[in-house]
Amino acid sequence: MLKAFIRWGDGKISRDTDAQTIARALEDEEAMFWLDMQNPNDEEVKLLNDVFHFHPLAIEDSLKYAQRPKIEDYSHRDTNCPYSYYYMVFHGPDLKTFREKLRTKEIDMFFAERFLVTHHDEEFVSINEVIARGEADPQLLLKQGLDMLLYQILDRITDHYQPILDYLELALDELEEEALDRPKPEILQRIAAKKRELLDLRRTVGPQREVVAQLARGEVPFIRESARLYFRDVQDHLIRVVEMVELYRDLVLGARDIYLSSISNHLNQIMKTLTIFSVIGLPLTVITGFFGMNFDAIPGLHSPRGFWGAVAFMAFAVTFLLWLFWKKKWI
Repeated sequence: MLKAFIRWGDGKISRDTDAQTIARALEDEEAMFWLDMQNPNDEEVKLLNDVFHFHPLAIEDSLKYAQRPKIEDYSHRDTNCPYSYYYMVFHGPDLKTFREKLRTKEIDMFFAERFLVTHHDEEFVSINEVIARGEADPQLLLKQGLDMLLYQILDRITDHYQPILDYLELALDELEEEALDRPKPEILQRIAAKKRELLDLRRTVGPQREVVAQLARGEVPFIRESARLYFRDVQDHLIRVVEMVELYRDLVLGARDIYLSSISNHLNQIMKTLTIFSVIGLPLTVITGFFGMNFDAIPGLHSPRGFWGAVAFMAFAVTFLLWLFWKKKWI
């Protein structure tokens, strides 16, 4: 599905997405436009090569999922393309599935001085928000410049990490409580799953800091100096996201330590209980073993008083040991 916002040199806005209109917008040196490609079909994908003449490697990367966040300069690499452009890979959170599984979605961008092409297989809430803003006021969307449009997209994608961070904070607090109060084996499995998810998120969001930093430092000539301040704000947000992810990884490791400590304490309690019963049973074993020896001359062996005396002594031994354990605060 294609959506376009084209601002011609005379100030008029067009929403046409056919190849002829896009090609005419490329030839018009006064025009600027944004083309969004969501899950495009084969004919729509051909625009990247037949109309824009992007480098085959960039097109191939845009069609492959799970590319590492990056920004590449094709200003001097692509001899078949008559204009300079940059190719960028960015990732945003999946707001629909993060409570069940934390994952990110990829968006690929081709941008130059007069155009921005966004390509993504999955729906992006941030893209829909910017499109809705453009549909409400198409002139304003492109009047501020394509660098500001790029900023709006990256800023909204980055802002959508905040609900993920809030959820992770609550989920990890709950995980710590369960690891302390109810250390069941499935808790350890959940801890391991959260650790893997946070590691994947760190590997994704971490490189995005450098991607945005290149935009903020002015390494891309299409980014005006007035817009760099806004990209630095996005960079600051990404730094905070990375710091929070690292903090949550520490919390996950802490939850694992709490779980292992709880299991160890539980085992210690079991061993303590078994030890108490063993110690209590020890004098009983000695007494019964003494009177169970194969000698006829044991005092009181054949006397009723001897039996009750042995029972009384065993009861006294048990009572004394329980009192001793209680006094030592072992029970």
